[in-house]
Amino acid sequence: MKRALISVYHKDGIEELARKLVDSGWEILSTGGTAGHLKKNQVPVTELASLTGFGEILNGRVKTLHPLIFAGILATSSPAHRQDLESISADRIDLVVVNFYPFEEALAEKEKNLDAMIETIDIGGPSMVRAAAKNHRETTVVVESRDYGWVGDQLAQSGSLTDEERGRLAQKAFAYTSFYDSLIASYLAAGDGSPAPYYTLGGRKKMDLRYGENPHQQGALYITDVNSPLNRMEKLQGKKLSFNNILDLSMVMEVLGVFRDDVQPLCVIVKHQNPCGAARNPDQKTAFNQAFEGDSKSAFGGIVGFNRPLDGPAADRMKKIFFEVILAPDFTREALDILKKRKKLRLIKIPLDYRDPWDVKKVPGGFVLQDRDQRITDGTSFELKTPRSLTGQEQADADFGWKMVKFVKSNGIIIVKNQQLIGVGAGQMSRVDAVELAIKKSPAVLKGAVLLSDAFFPFADSIEAAATAGIRVIVEPGGSIRDEEVIKAAREKNLSLVFTGIRHFRH
Repeated sequence: MKRALISVYHKDGIEELARKLVDSGWEILSTGGTAGHLKKNQVPVTELASLTGFGEILNGRVKTLHPLIFAGILATSSPAHRQDLESISADRIDLVVVNFYPFEEALAEKEKNLDAMIETIDIGGPSMVRAAAKNHRETTVVVESRDYGWVGDQLAQSGSLTDEERGRLAQKAFAYTSFYDSLIASYLAAGDGSPAPYYTLGGRKKMDLRYGENPHQQGALYITDVNSPLNRMEKLQGKKLSFNNILDLSMVMEVLGVFRDDVQPLCVIVKHQNPCGAARNPDQKTAFNQAFEGDSKSAFGGIVGFNRPLDGPAADRMKKIFFEVILAPDFTREALDILKKRKKLRLIKIPLDYRDPWDVKKVPGGFVLQDRDQRITDGTSFELKTPRSLTGQEQADADFGWKMVKFVKSNGIIIVKNQQLIGVGAGQMSRVDAVELAIKKSPAVLKGAVLLSDAFFPFADSIEAAATAGIRVIVEPGGSIRDEEVIKAAREKNLSLVFTGIRHFRH
């Protein structure tokens, strides 16, 4: 007689699998709540304690950790292993069906303290899964309910799976335990903010994507934190999301997070991982108009985001413009009624309350990790390096622009006027080229505008280009060996030159 050990926290569908096995002559071994659930559903069960002679102890912390259990899971069909099993009066276990205590779900309950979280760390479950996965050529392991149907059918019909099928299930089992352990390791990570000696990156697939970065590539979204906005987002309508959509809407989400608590509505438009338009205005429709007018050509096919629920007038203004995604913390009924006519347009409702402490970028054979650039500075810490003072409007634009420039790919230059992004020079290898591109892209008169740079100016040529275009305020980190040369040029052009003391590279 073949035997299956079933011990699951999430019990959906488990009685159907167990019943298929029993009807095919299998014996079901189980413990605690799972055994009770199966008995309630009229499935015959053998309690593990009746085999081991050892009941649960330590409030259930120890119930499956026993040599008779692990010997049955790990034993192969070799004569030596059969002899060892006979010597301890044990039998093989042919199938292990296990899922774990809900540590992942507990993470979403933010009020849970350390003691409560520790009690949701599963020990016996991962141990049995790893043992079965190691011995997968002999023992089948199942960790997901989506596999219950086909595994149960095949075991009922033929009594076994193919080597390839058992191998796939074992890979999934090891990935599942790795993901589970990564959640625990992340939760228990040191609080000093420094990278740990070991960093685990585990994810649960949220969705398959329409395609990858290009149509010939496959893509999927994985969630590493149950509290991620991408895990809680709600697609209200539209086509399947693509790889590029996820990258760009994540950028939009980051920008909106900086302005989440602003009293004024903010609109930002992102294209290819760079803001191409942004504006802040008491009226949401006006905020969109100004963001769109900042670079209407680049905005075509972009992703639009708002830090406030999208209202009807703003939605009506956008309804005839081609955008890939519109993103907001909510949508009014009027806005949804207007936009639902664009059936392919993706509408994403997403929270803006998340701060991911780490930034991870994949490199061949590894990844680089840093704490995320979340430092926000404003005019109170800026240092004026020239005699010309900023007007109140210029100071407000400098504060707004310094929050925006860190989202532009380096070398990054932006131009802001009246709380509106009117010029962007992104991803250039030469800083003066980025300045000239931002000036060229600007559709507005630059007199009275503020130019901001994500890093210092290495030469005075950028200052001269800005002055020639009519710009009167320049904001940059400072720190170049030629700072004095740059300051001198700004003084000669009667510009306000402001040093922020912090760089915002983004690669």
